[in-house]
Amino acid sequence: MGKLDGKGAFIAGPTRGQAVHRRRPGGGVTDILNADDLYHTGIVVSDLDAAMTKLTRVSGHQWTTPLSLTLPVETEAGQLDVEFRATYSLQAPHVELVQEIPGTIWASVPGNAAHHLGFFVDDLAKKSSELAGAGFAREACACAESQAPVVFAYHKDPLGIRIEIVDRSIFGDFYQFLQENRQ
Repeated sequence: MGKLDGKGAFIAGPTRGQAVHRRRPGGGVTDILNADDLYHTGIVVSDLDAAMTKLTRVSGHQWTTPLSLTLPVETEAGQLDVEFRATYSLQAPHVELVQEIPGTIWASVPGNAAHHLGFFVDDLAKKSSELAGAGFAREACACAESQAPVVFAYHKDPLGIRIEIVDRSIFGDFYQFLQENRQ
């Protein structure tokens, strides 16, 4: 866990390892996800570069160099090769900006900013199954031939809450990743 220094700046803590279960008020352990593993809020934008520039000008955010990658993604419409372009803010709480991808769940919706909440997990297939059992239907994932999710999975409940779960090992030390990929 990080902390604030004497000037109010966030100092990243040690590398995140296995999830630490937190007690709920009144006892018990969280069942599926841990709030401490929420590492970003995702926003799908129609113009990634313009959104980065605007948020930097308005809020002072600094960004990683945009990541570009193509992944096979299983969706309700079948498997697609999806070309992603995204960036993360260096400042916490972290914002992920994703370039819209028309015809997918990563389409920009005018008047709707937050797209998803992103959580790190240690067992992606297990957590995906648990989310589905809790009423969060899986709507997309990078899947192995066995249809088990790898890298990430997106789940959405009937209220419209969308959760992205990401295999923690993909980034290793997320704070180090941010610093190594800063613009």
